[in-house]
Amino acid sequence: MKKKKAKSSSKNMYDTFSITMELERPLLYNEEDYTEKKREEERQNRVKSIKKALFVLLFVLTVSIIGFFIWLSNGYSLQSYDMKYLESNSKVEVKTDGDYTYFTPTNVNATKGFIFYPGERVDSSSYAKLCNMIASYGYKVVAVDMPFNYASFGENKADDVIKNNPEITKWVIGGDSLGGTVASNYAINNKNIEGIVFISSYPRENISELGFKILSLWGSKDNVVDYKELINSKERLPKDTKYIEIEGANHSQFANYGTYSGDGEALISSDEQMDITVRNIVNFLYNIH
Repeated sequence: MKKKKAKSSSKNMYDTFSITMELERPLLYNEEDYTEKKREEERQNRVKSIKKALFVLLFVLTVSIIGFFIWLSNGYSLQSYDMKYLESNSKVEVKTDGDYTYFTPTNVNATKGFIFYPGERVDSSSYAKLCNMIASYGYKVVAVDMPFNYASFGENKADDVIKNNPEITKWVIGGDSLGGTVASNYAINNKNIEGIVFISSYPRENISELGFKILSLWGSKDNVVDYKELINSKERLPKDTKYIEIEGANHSQFANYGTYSGDGEALISSDEQMDITVRNIVNFLYNIH
């Protein structure tokens, strides 16, 4: 009887080793490939982080800009009991044409005009009483409504006023607070402007040698205007500038919108402050030749 040959133990060991190698092959990776993969993952994570940060920044910036414009638009407007100054009367015809409100005297053919830029966050209608009263003395007055109640966004809007009123041969421009500053910027580049009226305001640029006639008014109880800048601005104004400080007047009563945030309490009535303001502006316009 033949004996069966014993199976080779070496073959069994080889087979077992081969199977083990196959099972462990996924774990035997190349160190260089792993490092590259890790770098790529880190790069993608950085890109994701940057995109997320940019999205958050853009969102915050967008909300801030929208909030800023809403804040500007929801400012100050003419009080209801002063709406009568936006209506025509026996001395002044009032007409609104888009962003422009015209106050035209009915008792004279006006040849001098006054363009008025409103203060920051203030609707141009708030100056209806001021404009109406000035017009009653024989001058065409135009109150300019600004985009989002911010004069800097509409610096050149006086162009249309001058173009559409060729009968006016002498123009004066002015404004309240920021409006006065922007009005002076416009005047620098416009040969049609003879004079500038600053109400609680001052120029940013040096206009002392440009030939303008200047009237500067402010109130002693104005807590909004920057008095340091107001004083320093005298170096940028002509030597013959007419300065008027109205004793007891504040910032708010140059218009009729109520009380401007942070303003001081006036020691004179709104009517008295307005009368003094109108009288000085009318005298200034009278002397423009």
